Amino acid sequence: MTGLAELRSIVGAAGLLPPDADLRRYEIAPNLLTGAAAFLVRPSTVDEVRAVLAWARENATRLVVQGANSGLVGAGLPDASGGWGVLSTERLREPFSVDPRARTLTAGAGWRLDEINERLAEHSLQLPVEVGSSPSVGGMVATNTAGSHVIRYGDVRRRLLGVQAVVPDDRGTVFDRLKPLRKCNEGLDVSQLFVGTGGEYGVVTAASVELAPLPRSRAAAWLAVEEDRMPDVLNVFEHSCAEWLSACEVASPSALALLADRHGALLRRVPSPQHHAMLVEVGAPDGSAEERLLAVLADLDERGWLIGAQVGGPAEMWQVRHTIPEITERMSPVWSFDVSTPRSEIAAFRRDVLARLAARHPEITPIELGHYGDGGLHLILPLPVQVAADPDAVDGVRRLVYDTAVRDHGGTFSAEHGIGPKNADMYRRYVSEDVRELSAALKRRFDPDGILGWSLSSPDRVSR
Repeated sequence: MTGLAELRSIVGAAGLLPPDADLRRYEIAPNLLTGAAAFLVRPSTVDEVRAVLAWARENATRLVVQGANSGLVGAGLPDASGGWGVLSTERLREPFSVDPRARTLTAGAGWRLDEINERLAEHSLQLPVEVGSSPSVGGMVATNTAGSHVIRYGDVRRRLLGVQAVVPDDRGTVFDRLKPLRKCNEGLDVSQLFVGTGGEYGVVTAASVELAPLPRSRAAAWLAVEEDRMPDVLNVFEHSCAEWLSACEVASPSALALLADRHGALLRRVPSPQHHAMLVEVGAPDGSAEERLLAVLADLDERGWLIGAQVGGPAEMWQVRHTIPEITERMSPVWSFDVSTPRSEIAAFRRDVLARLAARHPEITPIELGHYGDGGLHLILPLPVQVAADPDAVDGVRRLVYDTAVRDHGGTFSAEHGIGPKNADMYRRYVSEDVRELSAALKRRFDPDGILGWSLSSPDRVSR
């Protein structure tokens, strides 16, 4: 590609990997979605980001912004043409400023969740996002990362105090809202335009976030319960533990069965794999987490709602939960759905969607894994070869699931993974025209030449 020498002069030799370099780790997502990159550019300062975006405009070159490449909808991958460049934020490491008294952090986009929490531990603080991977600051803002602890701590949007971002307009505008203020009412909050929009409008270069104290004690357990009792069990935990309930996850028997062949030791941590399993975690500001957890289990047992329970260390219990998606993300052919409904609707949604799937495709065995406490559900459908080979059949399955969630139960087609090319057609199906028009107008303002990311009006998808 012409012009790469100029690009190298902007970011230096360490900041550019040309087409003949090994770019594979930037071209494949954890769930095996793939793209083909023309080059990789890694700016390390805000000025370099501005210059890279100006170069892309001048050379009519599309760039896709990528953080830790841990997303599951393809929004951080180039398309399959080999003509797009990847702009990685991994070298954007400045600033990193912790204010322990205010419980705030201002960090460059390249910092990853694991290393952030490792550094915060000395202050007994955490950035309380639990997703089973280590996304970057920029990626967490762009995707509004949620995860397993939403029931207690909320998603990234809830914890976000400000954003610094560069947009590819004719001025290379830098929006700098990094003041770590909990109260700031100055009209339009520009930072929110970059949250959950997948890098469509600009490149997030840094963010300020509110931190949370580390619990002094944590306890977790896998419970075996009847399906129709899951909402009741959750309500008992919430009323008994209040804000100390950190997470409530659900795994179906079909999800647990995936552990049988190669992860039998993990399966033994679940009391009754033939029943739906609930993973609950309690975190307390003192040493009472396990005591609180055991008290609720005793209450549930007295009510006759508990088939079985196994208490263990949180890391040990969560290993079961995190291993299942490591298996499903590599299954093929498969289609994974990330939906949510109002929590009061999730039981009815599950009942309806599973019945409709069974009626239309009895050969499909649904796998359920979800953040039940916040109304989220990951529904994974291993597809028979004949269904996977028929695009109309696949679209029929997708519409069945999404219509049931969105139109029948007031939910969404994307609970936390975002839109990207994987969900672009469903964005056009379910998001109102007024919202789509406003989004397109913002895109034209910030990115008039359309050089950044996947266009939500385009049907193009990454390959698998």
